Amino acid sequence: MKILTRLGGAVAVAALAMSTLSIASPAQAAPGDATLTFAPTAVLPENTCIDHAYTYSVELPEGTTNWSIVIELIAPDGTNAHRESFGTFNGAPAANSGALQLCSVYEKYGTYTVATTTDYKVGTGPTVFGAKQVEGTIEVVGQAKSKVGLKAKRKGAKVTATAKVSVTVGSTTGPVAEGGKVTFQKKVGKKWKKVAKGTTDAAGVAKAKFKAKKGDRVRAVFAGAGEVIVGSGGPPVPGATSKAVRVK
Repeated sequence: MKILTRLGGAVAVAALAMSTLSIASPAQAAPGDATLTFAPTAVLPENTCIDHAYTYSVELPEGTTNWSIVIELIAPDGTNAHRESFGTFNGAPAANSGALQLCSVYEKYGTYTVATTTDYKVGTGPTVFGAKQVEGTIEVVGQAKSKVGLKAKRKGAKVTATAKVSVTVGSTTGPVAEGGKVTFQKKVGKKWKKVAKGTTDAAGVAKAKFKAKKGDRVRAVFAGAGEVIVGSGGPPVPGATSKAVRVK
């Protein structure tokens, strides 16, 4: 099962890091409308807690004397995973930033819905309660870990090296997508020197042929690329280096 997809051949680190989901208010925002902006993916390593940042703002009519907003994180099974409240009762401004705390012991990997509910009161009038607004989703994913296995078979003066690159996210392991860059190196003195390069196929396998003699040590280096499909988004998969293999 593939768990990676290419991003136009290049590793869009900056694009991924800056990717946010912004639910813009209508051109004529109604009183009580909320705007919430946050990153659509949260990388949550095992046995860890993280703060997932967001910004909010509430459209309030002139003369508002009391207001509040409730931000909810709803788990894939529909249960409430997290809730935060702000408003005049705790002196919060109508526009501010905050963070949802996610902990791997509580938040399991999957799609979480983020919703807001607001209310406000103008002067001595009655409190106006707004309907729950779905602001978007956050995909909670595990930290990607990559691994490279290498086999080297010699025939005459040439070696056929086969590298297999796999990636693990949480409990899911699969091959990298087609097009991952792999460099094959040979130990020359105290240094590793590039002798060939290749790209992974649909099974995560990259092959190359190069000159080497019996006893030479070779290895494969995966550059790292792509985006984790688990949760439909995530950090670029890190590079990895295989164990050195001695040519026989």
